[in-house]
Amino acid sequence: MGRFLSASVLSWSATACGLAAILGCAKPQPPAQPAAVPAATSRSTPPAAVDAKPAADVTPAPEPQAAADVAALAKRLADATTPESRVELIDQIAILGQKGREAMPQLLAVLADADPRPRWRAARAIGLIGEDSISAIPALVKLLADADPIVVTQAAAAIGMVKADDGRTDTPPQDAAMYAAAVEPLMETTTHADPRARRAAMTALQRLVPDPARLAPLFCDQLADSEPAVVLPALHTLADMDAAAVPFLLEALKEPKSRYWATVALAEIGPEAAAAVEPLAELAADGELDERMQATLALAAIGKPAAAAVPALLESLECNEELLRNAAAFALGKIGSPAADAPLEKAVASPDELLSAIASWGRAQLHPQDAALVADAVQRMRKGLDSDNPGVRKAAVSGLSDLAGLADETVRRELVGEFVGLLHDTDAGVGTSAGAALVRLKDVAVDAVRATLADAGTRLKALEVLAAIGPAAKAAVPEITTLLTDADPLVRSEAAVALASVGPEAAAAVPALEKLLGDDAPAEARYVAAFALGRIGAAAKPAVPRLLELSKSSDGILATVATWATLKIEPQDSTLVEAAIPLLRKALGGENEMARLEAAVALGDIGPAASSAVPMLELVAEEDSSRQVRAAAAEALTKVRPRQ
Repeated sequence: MGRFLSASVLSWSATACGLAAILGCAKPQPPAQPAAVPAATSRSTPPAAVDAKPAADVTPAPEPQAAADVAALAKRLADATTPESRVELIDQIAILGQKGREAMPQLLAVLADADPRPRWRAARAIGLIGEDSISAIPALVKLLADADPIVVTQAAAAIGMVKADDGRTDTPPQDAAMYAAAVEPLMETTTHADPRARRAAMTALQRLVPDPARLAPLFCDQLADSEPAVVLPALHTLADMDAAAVPFLLEALKEPKSRYWATVALAEIGPEAAAAVEPLAELAADGELDERMQATLALAAIGKPAAAAVPALLESLECNEELLRNAAAFALGKIGSPAADAPLEKAVASPDELLSAIASWGRAQLHPQDAALVADAVQRMRKGLDSDNPGVRKAAVSGLSDLAGLADETVRRELVGEFVGLLHDTDAGVGTSAGAALVRLKDVAVDAVRATLADAGTRLKALEVLAAIGPAAKAAVPEITTLLTDADPLVRSEAAVALASVGPEAAAAVPALEKLLGDDAPAEARYVAAFALGRIGAAAKPAVPRLLELSKSSDGILATVATWATLKIEPQDSTLVEAAIPLLRKALGGENEMARLEAAVALGDIGPAASSAVPMLELVAEEDSSRQVRAAAAEALTKVRPRQ
């Protein structure tokens, strides 16, 4: 789906990235990943359909066995002839936790299974057994090199679970040696290509080496030996751990070779990194230029809790480094301390137009009710939209997006027009910032954006923006519906995605979407049409007969999304629920973030009848790379398996 979906809430990071581009930071910055909405999915792929296989591939698991039946389960596992039957039996053993230790030999044997599904489930079951499975750690370490990322994720998580369950204060030397031998492989996994594996490895390391002062140097060495393209994803994973990563990052700030990267991660964490304000303030006042710059941006990300850093930032505002002065003005505006008012007012009078604009923006943040200050800041920022420097244009868009909510209706609509014009800026980053700004303005932007749907050159980006705006874009439903018959299949798909984002308010599009379910329609069109109908919900009931037909399709993706959609339209259909559960379980294990999110929500809606999905939901709730998906899975668990 569209690039702008991930920017539908413009956080500090969108502004900071725009500013960082013009401040000339010496090292690469991680792209913004706002937490308020799921990351964008790939074009033309409906979220609920990704990584799906035919329904016949899996049958619902029977009820969990009693602890006394572990031996029987172990024997059945040893005799199982298909990956599906092994998966079902392993899940039953896993539910028993420590009581499943009698099945350890069989679980260890499955770690060599040719199919990754039994492999990762066996690793997870071993982890759930806890301390009694410590002898399996060498086998789990070997799985850290597995080709399947979920296997790697569960192997890392299992090592961490074993250690977490080990309450011994005096660990025998042979066991301590096994734990120690896992540290280096786990450290290497912290830069794995898959974010789930990275997160699980970092969590496991924090359990094996709980002292941040000991762990930080190990991780710093790993970062120092890696390329930025490898480092940045690892930092994203750290940042996604929020406050839990801060103690570790505080130690990393003490190491010269990791100091810069630690500030990058702290900047992503934002307000929850408030414990780092003091060392960041010291670094902002007395470090290398690139370190001072990034520390200043990290303080800006922390915002109001960084008030103690204001004196250091005020010194930077008066320094000889132009880039640092600009960054300090930005940070002071984000922190919002009254002590910065007079210095920022002085900076507004600077001959440096960029510093003047940023300082004016900062004063507007301090005095949001002062119409004159807001108008002045808007005027200065608008000049940046005409700059030859794309970084300045991007920063101007981000700053104006902040100010738009403070301006009057006339100015907001003028800004909308300018943002729409920048969607096709020669610099892609400026276009992305403009799209994010339009999304933030929501219904104020809809009319201007929908007007561009008539232009083939702007159509796709306009659809992406409208999709990110979501239900507030309901006024554009007629124009979007018309595009379901566009000659360009990509336009048709994006139109269906936009209607899906609008949800129930797009009910008028049901007949047109139903037509896209025809046998003569391309497979991709049917995927997204079914997804959109599911998101519309009860109003799409006329399409249920066709969706039921498609739920039996030999196309596993189509069967999955059609079943999911029908379940969203008629959630009370018990027959459909039975068919949907195995498909949704598969979607939970897919690589597409929105697929996992939708599957988790749908399983939660099903409730206790979806108990066979508990192992997958637990996996996702614990180790998924997306906090939204983790939260959705955790919420689903409370409905599927109510807390006692």
